[in-house]
Amino acid sequence: MKKKTIGIIGPGIHFEKKIYPLFKKYKFLKIDGILRKKNKSFKNIKVLKENAFFKKKFDFIYISCPNNFHQKYIIKSLKNNSHVICEKPFVNNNKKINSIILLAQKKKKLIFETFMYQYHPAFDFIQNILKSKIYGKIQYLIANFRYPSLKKNNNRYNKNSGGGFFLDSASYLVSLESLLFKKKFFKKNQVISQRIKKKIDLKGNIFINSNNIKRFYFWGEGQNYSNNVEIFFNDASIYINSFFSKQLDAQINVKIYAKKSKTIKLKKTNHFKNMFDTVFKNYLDLRFQKLNYLKIKNQANLLKVLKS
Repeated sequence: MKKKTIGIIGPGIHFEKKIYPLFKKYKFLKIDGILRKKNKSFKNIKVLKENAFFKKKFDFIYISCPNNFHQKYIIKSLKNNSHVICEKPFVNNNKKINSIILLAQKKKKLIFETFMYQYHPAFDFIQNILKSKIYGKIQYLIANFRYPSLKKNNNRYNKNSGGGFFLDSASYLVSLESLLFKKKFFKKNQVISQRIKKKIDLKGNIFINSNNIKRFYFWGEGQNYSNNVEIFFNDASIYINSFFSKQLDAQINVKIYAKKSKTIKLKKTNHFKNMFDTVFKNYLDLRFQKLNYLKIKNQANLLKVLKS
């Protein structure tokens, strides 16, 4: 069986630690070239200049470079007839998102934004609770993705490469709007947001009040580490720590505070592997492609509204 090929653009520490070990385990997959390599960790893989990279016919291209280059390489990858897997944020702004989707549709290619947390049992648990309405109507939600300051040479502090912590950490929180609340989108006058800036967005908060559901989102650097979701219903509240980012195969617990409070241990799993298993199984399915076009478009539009 001929292996599927994948090209990697801009592999950094995250790719090296979380993604590269998984790709090596897929027997049907061959990493056939790297563009914008930053270190010497990837042995026996060709490092190519941009012209040579896009002359190759990759089945997939994985984009892991700084944010400002995403849009350029997404378009070049689609024109190269490759399926595109891109780390968040998919694009810095939504100006060309419609033309990107039209190009992907024309080429019948998947474009995929890597929000891995939606492939973990914790996300499934929340979705099922919302559907069942077992605890009544949801009243409000509090979500955090905050962490201490990073090393100053980190790309997130570099304005020229599209840095900033709104796109890095708030994008996870904003994704809940389309993944959990779907059609219950907000209008601009239903949002209050605050940002602290020094050349780039460092930290801030977002308050959304629509459809009688209040959402409080806290994001950014220079703070106590906090990566969780708490949802308050009429008859209970549910808290999940390590909701967006998780150690691989970590034990994640759901705490339910009600008349009979309890803790539920979720199945240990690697949510990165679950995500890529789903992608590689369904990438040719036009329904799966269409679903991800919609997810990407919603996310880009929501980020635009909240960042403006």
